[in-house]
Amino acid sequence: MSRIRMIVSDLDGTLLSEHHTLTERVKSAIRRFRAAGGLFTIATGRFGPSVKHIADELELDIPFILCNGSVLADRSKVWESAVLPLEELAPFILEADHEQLTVMLFQDKGISVLRSTPEVQLFERKESMRCELLDPQTVDWGNFHVQKVLVIGDMQRIRGIWQRLAGSFRIDYTTVQSEDDFFEVIPPNQSKGEALKKLMRHMGVSREEVMSIGNQLNDMDMIEHAGIGVAVANSHSDLKEAAQYVCAGSYGDGVVEAMERFVFSDVPIESGGDQSDY
Repeated sequence: MSRIRMIVSDLDGTLLSEHHTLTERVKSAIRRFRAAGGLFTIATGRFGPSVKHIADELELDIPFILCNGSVLADRSKVWESAVLPLEELAPFILEADHEQLTVMLFQDKGISVLRSTPEVQLFERKESMRCELLDPQTVDWGNFHVQKVLVIGDMQRIRGIWQRLAGSFRIDYTTVQSEDDFFEVIPPNQSKGEALKKLMRHMGVSREEVMSIGNQLNDMDMIEHAGIGVAVANSHSDLKEAAQYVCAGSYGDGVVEAMERFVFSDVPIESGGDQSDY
């Protein structure tokens, strides 16, 4: 084993396959790492209920990062959680909905939506859960709190609405782009990177002992806060620029490649292509 004691991986677009499943190759590598004393966990934009089956399948035994950093939890309890009051965000939410963009509001137990759009229906099929339909005209926005707001659609249109309204906000919200068409608003001072620092303190692990792996812009500070920051081959170009190592393999194959490169140095890398140097 190398000096890496803990590995933190993004889920969608990274650890999971293109079909949003865990391959046996990925699970085998994680089992090997943990059997040798390593700590493995995940950091995702998903919320608790949509991660449970994955956490159970991996038998995660340390906390994991949810909602792009606003929640730190394990399989039995929430360790830390930041919530987002929606009172002053209501104009942004309502305008995005008026512009036919998909708005999803994530709470600890479920998800609320303003309309049932194709994006909502796709999410429901993928996650095997139903979203609650809200009437935006009857919502008491002042008493509505969430873990995050997700807006799906054309990123230029979404950012245009946000920039027009952000100057009137009293709170300095954190915003992240988690997919090409996913714009997320989370509580201030929250991110995967900030949550990673909390997790390192909880686990008694130093930065030099951590490898973080991702594929999207919301993974940026997480890979910057790790001793080794890795981008899989299917990553956003900006994340590749920031990473210390860019994999030849995509999705879970890239994760296994990074583990073989930096953790199991005695095992040859199976993925083809050139690898970046660390």
